[in-house]
Amino acid sequence: MAMHTGRLVLTPQDPFFTLPTLDGITGCLRQIDFCGEQLDQRRFLLGERFLQLVSFMGCSPHIELEPTDDDRSFCHLQILPMDQPIFLQGRNTNPPRCGKCRRRIQGWERIMEEWQKQPQDYQATCPHCAHSQNPAHYQWRQTAGSGQLFLYVENIFPQEAQPSASLLNTLAEASGAPWHHFFIQD
Repeated sequence: MAMHTGRLVLTPQDPFFTLPTLDGITGCLRQIDFCGEQLDQRRFLLGERFLQLVSFMGCSPHIELEPTDDDRSFCHLQILPMDQPIFLQGRNTNPPRCGKCRRRIQGWERIMEEWQKQPQDYQATCPHCAHSQNPAHYQWRQTAGSGQLFLYVENIFPQEAQPSASLLNTLAEASGAPWHHFFIQD
């Protein structure tokens, strides 16, 4: 199989936000033609309007939108609800910034491991300004994030694509919460 290039991750801005059912999100993504045929319980082909709802950087990106006979990676959607918040990172992840002083927080890997044990209640103290905050709210500059509901657009290189304001607004209307995005590279 070809090397995985990464993924665009869409998630509510509130890392503790959940939905009782995915029907509203799935329905809205189908209605705007962001996703197409369902491949399995959580995976979908991308819809006809995907390329209008996500802008690609560069002059002519090559994106495989369909599965191939030779098992190459292709761009598709996965919808991943979680029972509790999780932290997603990749080899592209940079140290986060404190929400108050904006300085980089070193040792974030250990902090996020501890956070995962008590995501709702864990507080970390900035070594620079002593500001205490839940690490789920760190500023990751689109290289990592936390949440309970994720939309993965697979096989997207980090920073290669940006979701449109229209897509983010549609997700916000369907869920009742604002959304944002980040990129993960395995």
